[in-house]
Formats: sequence, structure tokens, C-alpha cells
Amino acid sequence: MKRFTLFLIGCLTACLLLAGCSEKLKLDQTQLELTVGDSAELSAGKATRVSWESNNDAVATVNGGMVNAKSAGEAVITASLENGETATCRVKVSDKLITEITLSATGTRIEVGKTIQLEATYRPADASHVALSWESSDPQIATVNEEGFVTGVFEGVTTITCKSDNDVEASCTVTVGSASQPTMAPTQPSTVIRPTETTATPKSTDPAGSRSSSGGMLFPDSSTRYLSTDEIAAKIYSMSGTPLSSSFGQDAVNEIYARHGFVFRTASIRSYYEAQSWYHPDPGYDGSLSAIEQYNIGLLSQY
Repeated sequence: MKRFTLFLIGCLTACLLLAGCSEKLKLDQTQLELTVGDSAELSAGKATRVSWESNNDAVATVNGGMVNAKSAGEAVITASLENGETATCRVKVSDKLITEITLSATGTRIEVGKTIQLEATYRPADASHVALSWESSDPQIATVNEEGFVTGVFEGVTTITCKSDNDVEASCTVTVGSASQPTMAPTQPSTVIRPTETTATPKSTDPAGSRSSSGGMLFPDSSTRYLSTDEIAAKIYSMSGTPLSSSFGQDAVNEIYARHGFVFRTASIRSYYEAQSWYHPDPGYDGSLSAIEQYNIGLLSQY
């Protein structure tokens, strides 16, 4: 009886040893590349009683071998047995990027001084990283801000482009036409509008004397109040000659920028403003304008 008992103990011990050997831990994958929102299952083969752990749950979690990608980055998934044996899989998670952009219009028409909004939709809709930028091919025709608001500046055609940071883009052709007499300011300010420096032969005197009576300015308060088409026409048409550029309207636009210290590249225009007591050059001026100035530039650009 004693020998039989020892025999049974030996058999049980052998079975336990064999069972332990059958739990040799090995994962079917040692590296995974996923995008945010994806999942993948790891297998530990014939091993049983496996514990799973991620060293970075913010990037990837694991449950029973199922790995779920949460955010861009790297994580290490570890499988463990009760005897202390382990195996690992390195997981790299990337952002789910935009693959297509569609604008609310591929072509549109607006008037000088008016503002519309272009809306952008993208695919996949659950993209994990969305960073869109807007650009006008000719800001002197129309400008666009970071929310897709397009403002007509001068008659002509320009292209508005919306682009993701992985270079997926969509475009809309914008035609800017002449405006009827505006009655109110644009509801949304646009982005930077740059002055035009088309030069003509500068004149040392103002034929109508309008500049000398207003500190050398055509419209001294064009940065603080809304102008009207009637007063612009009356002022411009009462003057003869063009002191600085190809039109008095452009002179008045440049004047608004000059108040901010815009540094003109054209020598004749630069020297003219440097001679004015109210002009103080500011190389750091970024071209930003108030809503009133944006509105007035839209009017002045018609002349």
C-alpha cells in the first residue's frame, strides 16, 4: 500500500511538471502598429492563466489579450504566468489622419467688402488629429481667416485653399465683384490685407489742398469710423492728379496702413510717409486691421 501511494504521488508530480511545461509562454506578435481607435488581439498560444498588463494605458489598453489603441504614442503589453514567466509586445499607435477634405463650395462669388464662410468636412469623420489651415492665393483679392470666413477686398479671382497638416487639401475659386453701396460693416473681420505699392511719379503738392488741411491725410478718421461711398467719391473726384500711387483710393488704403507704422518697400512711398509728422515706422507691425478699417478698405478698393 505504501508503495502504491508513493507511485500515485509520483504520477501526480509528473503531471504537474508536464502541465507546467505546456504553459511555455510565447506571444504570436512581438510588435503591433495601430492607429487611434483600432484594436488587435494577442495570443499566448497554449499557455493558460495568463495575466495581461499595459505600461501606458493612455496609449493602449489590454483586456484578455485584446489591445485597444487610445492615443498616439508607444506602449508595452506584458503577458505573465503565475510562475513569473513573461512575454512582451511593443505597440506603436499613430493618429488617424485626414484622407479627404470637402468644402461647402468649389466656386463662389462675393462682393467687395462682403464676407461669406466656407465650411470644411473631412474623412474619416473620426480622425484623431484635425488641424486645418486656410490660405488665399491672392489676399489683395480676398482674404480668409482661420475659420474659413472669406472677405472680398478687390475685384478679381483668387483661390481659397483648406489644408490639413498631412497635406490633404481642397480649394474653392472665389470671384470678387463690385459691390453696391454698403450699409453696414462686415459681420466677421478678415485676416491680414496688404497694401499695394503701385507707384506713380510723386507730387510735392496736393492740387486741391485737402492733405495740407488734414495733416497730410486723405481721410484722417478712416481708422475710427465707417466711410460712405458718397464722401469717398466727393473727396476723390474733387482732386486732380495722383500724389503717390495709381489711384487716390489706393493712397487712402495705404494711409490706413501707414497709421500702424507699416514700412513700405517702394522708396518714393516710404519717403513720403517718413516726411509726415504723424507717421512712425514699425517694422514689427503684422498687418492686422480693425473691423472698421477692413470695411473702409473694401470701399476704397473700388476707386
